Amino acid sequence: MGVIERIKKFIFNKTGIPRFEKIIELENSLVEKEGSISFSEKSPIRFDIPIEFTKREGIDVPLTPKTMPHILSSMKNMKQAINNLEGNLKDPRNTIGESEFKELESFIKSLNISGIGYTKVPREYIFSKKAVAYENAIVLAMNMNKEKISTAPSKKALKNIWQTYDALGVAANKIARYLRKKGFASHASHPLGGIVLYPRLAEKAGMGAFGKAGILITPINGPTLRLTAVYTNIENLPLNEGNEHLWVRDFCEQCNKCIKACPPGAIYEEAIEHDSGRVTHIDNEKCFPYFGNNFACTICIRVCPFQMTRYDKVKKSFEKK
Repeated sequence: MGVIERIKKFIFNKTGIPRFEKIIELENSLVEKEGSISFSEKSPIRFDIPIEFTKREGIDVPLTPKTMPHILSSMKNMKQAINNLEGNLKDPRNTIGESEFKELESFIKSLNISGIGYTKVPREYIFSKKAVAYENAIVLAMNMNKEKISTAPSKKALKNIWQTYDALGVAANKIARYLRKKGFASHASHPLGGIVLYPRLAEKAGMGAFGKAGILITPINGPTLRLTAVYTNIENLPLNEGNEHLWVRDFCEQCNKCIKACPPGAIYEEAIEHDSGRVTHIDNEKCFPYFGNNFACTICIRVCPFQMTRYDKVKKSFEKK
């Protein structure tokens, strides 16, 4: 048995279902933890690709020698994010000084984090059956490589996606440990899957705007990034109170390039209104099989005008029109 086959056997059990089930159980256990902030009746359901759907659609996520180390590392860091909660102090500090905050931001940026935002977590943004340990969020963005993502769907793009998932997950755990060492309480969250709807949370943190393709569009690197968050008990974070990027929504209404380019037709021009009142343009049951079988697809990012042109140039052109 070759290296790829051995690692694939480790990641997948006999029925071909990813070994994320134990991680999902760990995440779900937070709902029962005293003091946790749990999902609400309006919360979205995280698309964990149920067994029946996986079999029916024949989803077989491609694994390569270059992506497998990042997949294994991501699984490790997803577990650590939950298990490390035991390291929080019983009586942690909840106020950060000005100089300490500057040191914190300096540390975060040293981990190749390209964007930082601060906000409280609305319960309706927490996925159903999930919970976060603390209501204050440090939202983190990490850029992907635009040149590599422009080749999507491809092995090159897939590798960069997994590299970013892995690096951002490692960074989140490092930031959580940093906060604990300073006497604060923290809860790291991994960018893969996630416990909270990251693009909406990042939009609330003022980092960008939520596009039709379900991704955050930012002035930093357009849509070419991944998101995660570290939840903390620090009460005096500079929480965001506005968002200057919401014009992007109007741009998306007129653009629709991602809709036309989506191979499985998973992005709708007319919004889907869910029973909870949440509005989206993405049909996950169409998106995920293609995503899983085609190197994580990413075509919606590749064709986005913000991927090909700087944010400020797109804005200037849109305002003229």
